[in-house]
Amino acid sequence: MKLTTLLFLALFSMGALAEGKFAFINAKMLLEKSPQAIAANTELKAQFGEREQSLRKLAEGIQQMERTYQTDAAIMSDEQKKKAEDNIIQNKRRFQFEQQSLKEDLQNKQRELLQAVQIEIKEVLQSHGEKNGYDFIFTDTSIAFGSDAVNITEDILKELQK
Repeated sequence: MKLTTLLFLALFSMGALAEGKFAFINAKMLLEKSPQAIAANTELKAQFGEREQSLRKLAEGIQQMERTYQTDAAIMSDEQKKKAEDNIIQNKRRFQFEQQSLKEDLQNKQRELLQAVQIEIKEVLQSHGEKNGYDFIFTDTSIAFGSDAVNITEDILKELQK
């Protein structure tokens, strides 16, 4: 970000921006509202929703086992206590393994889908920039101030919806 800001200031001080046509986009809005991003989120929910639900049920089962153990421990034999404790430990390990596995799979799929969305947004930005004669299109994260007159986020969203 510092490099982008320094580059922006250097170009501005040389007068390059004073003569060129420029605009900015709200990258966060594009990643939240573009149909491609919405479809990616829907795909993630469809693909991982069942696993998340299964993990929640496992966690609830472990909690129930712990509650049962706490209430019944006083009347259990040592062997029954040991068996119940081992069962709880095994289920906790299984939960941790499945939770970590889900987290890694979800992150990998998110990365994959996000990359595809970013590539499509970049292509639309390049096409829009060339078609409309822009010399620069910045993201809002590197702009200290930008007039709504040069904010083309809505235009890009419309093109992404085509």
